[in-house]
Amino acid sequence: MRKITTTAFVFVACFLIFFVSTPAKADSTSDYQQKVAEAQAKINDLQSQLDQAKIDLASWSSNADGSSSQINDAQTAVMDAQDVLDSAQTGYETARADYDAQFTVNQHAEANVAQAVVAVNSAADLVDSTYASYLQAQANSDSAQASMNQAQSDYDTKLINAGGQGSTPGLLVDVYTGINKTGNPPSRSDVVYSKCKTVSVSNIDSNWGGGSIFGCASDYVMLHYRGYITYPTTTKVYFQAPADDGFYLSIGGQTVINDWSLKGCGANSTGMFSFTGGKSYAVDGWFYEWTGGACSTLNYKPLGLNTFSVVPGSMFSQNAVAEWVKDPALKVILDSKLDVYLKAVALEEKANKDYLSAVDSYDASSAYLISVENNLSLKRSLLKQQDFVLQSVEDKWQNASDRKAVCDAALRDLKLEYASIFDAIDKATLKVDALEKDLEQAKLDLENIPKPSAADKRVPKKVVAKYFADAAYVPRGGFVPNPK
Repeated sequence: MRKITTTAFVFVACFLIFFVSTPAKADSTSDYQQKVAEAQAKINDLQSQLDQAKIDLASWSSNADGSSSQINDAQTAVMDAQDVLDSAQTGYETARADYDAQFTVNQHAEANVAQAVVAVNSAADLVDSTYASYLQAQANSDSAQASMNQAQSDYDTKLINAGGQGSTPGLLVDVYTGINKTGNPPSRSDVVYSKCKTVSVSNIDSNWGGGSIFGCASDYVMLHYRGYITYPTTTKVYFQAPADDGFYLSIGGQTVINDWSLKGCGANSTGMFSFTGGKSYAVDGWFYEWTGGACSTLNYKPLGLNTFSVVPGSMFSQNAVAEWVKDPALKVILDSKLDVYLKAVALEEKANKDYLSAVDSYDASSAYLISVENNLSLKRSLLKQQDFVLQSVEDKWQNASDRKAVCDAALRDLKLEYASIFDAIDKATLKVDALEKDLEQAKLDLENIPKPSAADKRVPKKVVAKYFADAAYVPRGGFVPNPK
C-alpha cells in the first residue's frame, strides 16, 4: 500500500511541473481581430448608451431644478397661508370671545324680561282681583245705600199720628150728579148740584173707565175732596193730576193745579207747594167727569227727585189738623241701615285703595317691563352685530383654511413630483455609473485580448517517473488527536 501511494505522488508532481512550464498559446490573427472588433463594438454601444444616459440625467436634473424652484415658491405660499390662517384664527377667537360675552349679557337681559313679565302678570292678576273686590264692595255699598235711603224715606214719610184731632186718615169725598145742567165746565159748588153721597178714600187714585163713579153715575159727575195733607219735612213738593176730565186742587188756600176743562186722562199742568215739616194744610180738591172714560189721580214729586208717584194715604187726614211725627222704630232701622252703609263705604274705600295701589304696582311693573324690553332689544341688536362679525371672521378663517389646504396640496403634489424626478435622477445616475463601469471593463477587456504570435517550435521534455526504493522513507502522516 505504501508503494502505491508513493507512485501516485510522483505522477501528480510530474504533471504539475509540465503544466506550469508550458507557455500560453495565443489566438490566431483572425480570431484576434474578430475579438477586437466585438470588443470595440461593445465599447461603442456602451459609450452610446452612456452618452444617452448622461443626456437623460441632465434632463432630469434640469427638471429637478425647476421643480425645486416651484417647491420653494409653494413652500413660501404655504407659510404665507399659515400666517393668514393663524391671523384668521386669532381674529375668530377674539370675535368669539366678544360674541360669547355679548350673548351672556343678552341672556341676562332675557332673564330680566322674563322676570318682568312674571311680575306684570302677577300685578295684572292682583289688579283684576282687587278690582273685582272693589266692584263687590261698591255693589255692597250701593245696596247698603239703597237700603239706607229706603229706611230714610220710610222714616221721613211713614209718619205716625201723635194723637188728638186729625187722627182719621184719608179724605172725605162728596159726590154730585147732573152737573151738565149749568154747562161745561161745571161750577165748583156744594149747593148747585144734587149730592149723591159722601164717601171716604185713602188717597186720590181712581180709574173708573166707563163705569159708575162710586155707584152714583158714569157721566156728568163731580167730586169734592175734603181733608188735610201733611209732609214730614220742610221742603217744596211738585203736584200734577192726570184726570179725565177736569181737576182742581188748592192746599192751604193756595191754588196748586187748575186743569178745569175737558181732556183725556192726563195732566196739563204742574203746581208746587212749600211745606213746613209736620204741619197739616187743608186740602180742597175738585174733579168732574163729563162723558166717556173717567180717571182721577194726584201725583207728587219732592224737590230733587226725578219721577212722580201717587200721593200716599199717610199724607192725608179727614178732620182738623193732626200732629204727625216720625216713627222711632223706623229711626232704629234707619240707624242700623246707616251703620251698615258706613261700614260698606269704608270697605269700598279700602277696596278702592287696594285697587289703586295694585294699579300703581302694575304701572310700575309695566314701566319696568318696557325698560327691560328696550334694553333687551338693544342687547339683541348688539348680539346681532357680533353674530355678523363672528360670521365674517368664520368665513375668513374658513377661506384661509381652504387656501392653506390648497397650498398644502400643491406643495405635496410638487414634492411627490419632485420625489418622482429625484427617483428618476437616482436611477439615471445609477445607470450612468453602471454604464461607465461597463465601459471601463469593456476597455480593459479590449486591452487584455491576447495578441497573435509565432507558433512554439519547442518539444516538451518527457518526464520519466522514478519510483522510490522499497526502503525509502515515507513521511509521517498528519495527526489528529482523538479525545478519549
